[in-house]
This record gives sequence, C-alpha cells and structure tokens, in this order.
Amino acid sequence: MITQHLSDDFLIEYANGALAAPESLVVGNHIALCAECRARVETFEDVSAVLLEDGNTEAISADALDAVLSRIESPADIESPADEADAEPRIQFDQATLELIPPPLRSYLGDSLSALNWKRTGRGLEEVSLLREDDVRISLLRIRVGQKVPSHTHGGEEFTLVLSGGYSDGDTHYGKGDVSVADGEMDHAPVADDDGPCLCLTVRRGSTRLTGPIGRFLNPMVRG
Repeated sequence: MITQHLSDDFLIEYANGALAAPESLVVGNHIALCAECRARVETFEDVSAVLLEDGNTEAISADALDAVLSRIESPADIESPADEADAEPRIQFDQATLELIPPPLRSYLGDSLSALNWKRTGRGLEEVSLLREDDVRISLLRIRVGQKVPSHTHGGEEFTLVLSGGYSDGDTHYGKGDVSVADGEMDHAPVADDDGPCLCLTVRRGSTRLTGPIGRFLNPMVRG
C-alpha cells in the first residue's frame, strides 16, 4: 500500500505542465503506480481546463480548487488502471523490467535492467546514471538487503521513488510506489529492508555531501 505521496503543489505543477522535466519524471512514474495521486492529477487537469474556458490563463493554485471543483465531474475511479496506451511498451523489454519499471521510465532504459551500466558506488550500493546535465542527475539505485546508505545531505532537493523492495529512513518506511523528498536541511541514512533488495529512481539537484567523520574525509573523492 502506498502511503508516502507527493504534495498537491507538485501534482498541480505537473498537471499544469509547469514542473521541470526531471521532477516530472518522478511524478509520472509515481502516478503510474499510485491510483490515488493519478486521480488527483486528473482532477487538477480538469480544474485547469475549466479555468481556461473562463479565460483565466494563470496556472491553477490550491486556493483555486474550491471554486471550481463543484463544476467538474468526480475524478475517475481511483482503482482504474493507467491508460492502455501508456502501458504499451515501445520495445520488447525482458519480463523483469516490465514488472519493475513503470511505462514513463522505460524510454530511459535498454531492454533489460541487467544490461545497464551498473557501477558500485559504495558497500552494497549500485547505481546507473540515466541522465546527467548541469546540476541534475537522474539515476537508478540498487541497495543490498539490509544495507545502510552512508549518512549524507544534499546541495539541493532529492526525489526518491521506490520501484521494488523498500527502505526505512528514520521513523518512516518507504515501499513500492512511495516517494520521499529530501533537501539540504535533511541529514539521513536510509536502510534497505531485510526481506529483499531495494530498487529506486532518484532525481538529485546539486551535490551529495557525506556527513560524519569518515564521510567528511571521503567527500573530496565523491562525485555528484
């Protein structure tokens, strides 16, 4: 069951087409897994359409919802699947990739997860970079069973979407479909679940900084 969702602010920006492409990738894959947020995005899109019909070309805000929600139909049944066209693979992916990777992310991959250029980035950690430009990095991250990620913080926001398995970060648990948003104010050390490895999609802005005595020593050798 998905319990950690993106805020309405992100969903509204996504519905308006105003969210940056890297963050839109996270939202698109989250709503492919999360029927509740998918229905909310559809509602926000309907609200935006009503405002445009009224000649209001400004992006919708959370405050605008109450005024127009009564004028649109109820959002689609939240148990309904994603559009069949979105679910149709463009290339022939192997079964493991089809089972783990939502349709919006598949265009960033080859036909197999195992064929990607995975690199060991730490004890029990593997990463493959899908896109890196300016200060933005989009990656897949695999965390070994029970592995703790070294304590770190961020120069900008980090979005993490769990694709399989799960992890705990402080008192919060994240499972498949859950999303976390961390920033430079957050110093954390996620720990993968004991019942299987964890696969995540991450979008990071700015650099990652290790914390703690050993981390500070290693920081000059860490890239991204």
